[in-house]
Amino acid sequence: MPNHSEPLRSGALTILVSEVRMVCLESPGDRGGELPVSLVYDPEDPYAVALVFHASEGDVTWMVARELLVSGASGPAGDGDVMVWPALTPDLDEAVVIRLQAPSGRLVLRLGMPELDDFLGRSLSLVPWGTESAHLDLDALVSDLLEPRG
Repeated sequence: MPNHSEPLRSGALTILVSEVRMVCLESPGDRGGELPVSLVYDPEDPYAVALVFHASEGDVTWMVARELLVSGASGPAGDGDVMVWPALTPDLDEAVVIRLQAPSGRLVLRLGMPELDDFLGRSLSLVPWGTESAHLDLDALVSDLLEPRG
């Protein structure tokens, strides 16, 4: 999978997608190797980034806070299910480690800092720090929460 980024537009909405490869450092079964992942940022959910793992069994999505990825690039951040911290690759290139914890096990990944910096920089150009709440449609959120489920 090529390492590229592309904005998708749907009307006035722009969604950032970056196709990257993360190195699997630890997983259930210790498969190791590289995993194809899409980093997805949707300004309609301005506080979150979706990590979409493309597995042979189908896509698996983890939602993480954008702020956690930014903080974790400069020092340890997070607790519980998601933790992020800066690291070096075996070639001494800057990277971040992302640890995802679930009842079924733990997945520890490494992503190159240039890929993360590029993605986060573009997300911040769409929705700068401190303006996230202006991008939320609270009326639609409340309506969705109150809608009866079948």
